Order: sequence, then structure tokens, then C-alpha cells
Amino acid sequence: MRQRPTVSASIGIVLIALSTTTLGAALESGVYQTAPGATVEEFGDRVPNGIRVVPWSATLTFDLSAAPPSVTAMITNAVLEGGDPFPLTVRSLSGMRFADGSYMFSGDYLRDIQPSGTQYYFDWRFSTSTNGGVVWNGSIGWGGGHAWYLTISNLVLMPRPRLSITRSAPGSADIAFLTNFSDHVLEYATNSLDTKWKTVTNAASTNANRISVTVDTAAPQRFYRLTKF
Repeated sequence: MRQRPTVSASIGIVLIALSTTTLGAALESGVYQTAPGATVEEFGDRVPNGIRVVPWSATLTFDLSAAPPSVTAMITNAVLEGGDPFPLTVRSLSGMRFADGSYMFSGDYLRDIQPSGTQYYFDWRFSTSTNGGVVWNGSIGWGGGHAWYLTISNLVLMPRPRLSITRSAPGSADIAFLTNFSDHVLEYATNSLDTKWKTVTNAASTNANRISVTVDTAAPQRFYRLTKF
């Protein structure tokens, strides 16, 4: 089942990216989501019974072209020291790419809410699995005087489809999306509620990790979306 679309608009064109459960072939810059039902294990002397399994839902945005590469994780149900879940944004302070194509990111787990810094550190590694998906492994831990840590083991990440738009010339614009979605087709309609979307037949080009299509902006307003074929 497709999730509810996210919409953005620019220069008379409305872009609709429909989410699917497609897995990417490799980690690329862009937005990823943990799979439904993901869980992590929390350990510590303040955790009930010393250990518990907790739900884990996060949206991660990777910028692999940055120096160093970076990741920002928006976690809807973060946990700390056995307490109740809370929303938390986590940003990497360092990042590196290994020869096998995997990435390692490290930083301060709580820096977004305590800018002066804490002793709660994370080390996360993202790699391509044998079935072509992207998996997340790593840990978050307290570096002070008592035991608390959280382990992330083989969480599957799904890329989220997203369309971007830039002016390319007078009267035209480029609509682009990640090569992770090469098994999707770009469609258009004159009304977002239209049940008969049409395939965009304009020629597509690939540059690095993006596929782009040039469209006419002089035509009446159109809605664009990605759907899996």
C-alpha cells in the first residue's frame, strides 16, 4: 500500500512523490526511512530488568557529497536511560566512506538538545546487504560512570522517492529523482485527483546518481508523480 503522498510546488508545477517499499541498490544521498516494525535493544543499569527491546522509527537524510559526508536522523521514538520515548534529531559530527562503499558516522546523540555537548555518543555504519538493500548497524552509549547503551542491528532502510525541480531554460524545467528509483515512471495529470495519469514520454538523462527529465513550463499547470511500474 502506498503511503500518503508528499507535495511541493514550484514555477507552476506540482510535484508528488509517492512512497513505495522499493529498496535501493546502494546507499546514495537522499532520504531513507526505517522499515515498519523496526526495533533496537537498550541495555543499562537504569533500564527495567537491565534490557528491553523498543520500537525504532527514523527518517535519515544523507549528504554523501559533503566533506565529510553527513547524516541527519529524525527519530520519532528515541530512548534514553530506560525512559519514555521522545522525538530527537541526531546529526553526525564526522563521517567517512570505506573501500567497500559503506559509510561510518559518529557524533553526540543529544547535541541537538544540549549544544554544549554530552557524553552520549553514537557510531553508525550503513552498508549494502547481499540482497541489494541498505542496512543500519551501530550503537549509542554513555561514556560516563555507569552503563547505558543501545544497539542497532541490521535495520533495513528504504529510500523515499522525492522529485526535485530546477529551471533549465526559458519555458522549461528539469524534474529529477534518484537512480534508486529507476524502476519507477514519471507521470503527470492536470488535476491531482485525476484517476488517469499519463506517462511522461520526454527523454530522460542520467547524471551521477540522478535521473532528470526536461518538461515544458509554458503548458497549463501539471501535477507530477513517481509510481513503480
